[in-house]
Amino acid sequence: MNSLKRGEGKTKGNIKKKDFYNYYVNNAKEKLVEKSTYNKFLKDLLDAFSKAIVETGLELKLNKLGKIRVRTKELHFFNKEGKRAKSVRVNWKDTWDYWFKKYPGLTKEEIININNKPIIYHDNEHTNGEFYEHYWDNSTINLKYKSFYNFNASRQYSRLIAKVVKDPNRKTFYYG
Repeated sequence: MNSLKRGEGKTKGNIKKKDFYNYYVNNAKEKLVEKSTYNKFLKDLLDAFSKAIVETGLELKLNKLGKIRVRTKELHFFNKEGKRAKSVRVNWKDTWDYWFKKYPGLTKEEIININNKPIIYHDNEHTNGEFYEHYWDNSTINLKYKSFYNFNASRQYSRLIAKVVKDPNRKTFYYG
């Protein structure tokens, strides 16, 4: 098995943004707004919430659906069984630089086909070995089958966390 080829996405939602608009159209008692206006409003609203969560450390309470916030966790390289922990992420830039030095003259495709290559992982030295993630705290909600739901923030907001954390004059800190 080659772990460098991208596979099919693991999270497949069956409710999309258009479904919310269709629900709005079918149930609104007031005058309807255009779909483009609705989409712009929704984008601006989610953008404002996301920036407030990341840049100011806001904990957003979603009424009966719990809270969304940024959480910090200590980075562990190995789990209790001595295997590599899931929280450790591959540093692809440094890994590819290392592979190009270790296997000179080989193309990217030839390097991909080599088995058991050494991989370099992020050590998060700039954050004292901590990593940050968007976290949906659903521990206090009463929702049937809540373990089947998950929250995945878009990449742009994950990159916003990285920008805040790497700032040398950082004013926002998160907790576990």
